[in-house]
Amino acid sequence: MRFNSSKCYVMHISSGRSTTHFNYKLGGQTLQTVHSYPYLGIHLQDNLKWDTQVAHATTKASRVLGLIKRNLSNCTEQLKATAYTSLVRPHLEYATPAWDPHLQKHCSQLERVQRNAARFVTHNYSKTEGTVTKLLHDLHWMSLQNRRSASRLTLLYKINQNLIDIPKENFLKPVTLQGLRRMNTQNFQQPACRINAYKYSFFPRTIKEWNMLPEGTVNASSINSFKHNLHFD
Repeated sequence: MRFNSSKCYVMHISSGRSTTHFNYKLGGQTLQTVHSYPYLGIHLQDNLKWDTQVAHATTKASRVLGLIKRNLSNCTEQLKATAYTSLVRPHLEYATPAWDPHLQKHCSQLERVQRNAARFVTHNYSKTEGTVTKLLHDLHWMSLQNRRSASRLTLLYKINQNLIDIPKENFLKPVTLQGLRRMNTQNFQQPACRINAYKYSFFPRTIKEWNMLPEGTVNASSINSFKHNLHFD
């Protein structure tokens, strides 16, 4: 296999303020250093943050929402809601178990798209405080932040049940100490985390939430049952 050096890049990944950079060559050509690059549809940054990914997701979703607004403005509320959940929201939720942001500014940036969609679907542009919150409740739209949490928990359920090809023994260590207060009998050891990039990554973050789930949820007999218990139907 031969690589095209013009399509290869170097990224120095670190959570620190300063890093040691090296030049790399391929076929005699020095590779370009980048601070962000899309990989499998997710924009990775060299500082382990998600600013670029959140901006990309919201921009793409907003563009599609704008298209829907221009073409479905006279359609029924149900049709407009279906258009949002099937054409817009997937851009906000693509592969979120891998990049679910924890900073409030990123969460608000994503939620803003859904709140905008709620106004369009219901044709309610009132500026009264609490209007959009009520619209979301009436539409039965869970917050995107809660949906991302449910999505992560569902993936962990699949891993724990050996439904996908991720070896759980490498990541899920059962709690063995006696006398600890547990919400369920399938608690896993919480990984020690030194930096936020790891603390809020998939396994440390989701294990913490998993350990707080009730017994009936973690022992659900099927994925649909598990999602139902999370109100993530």
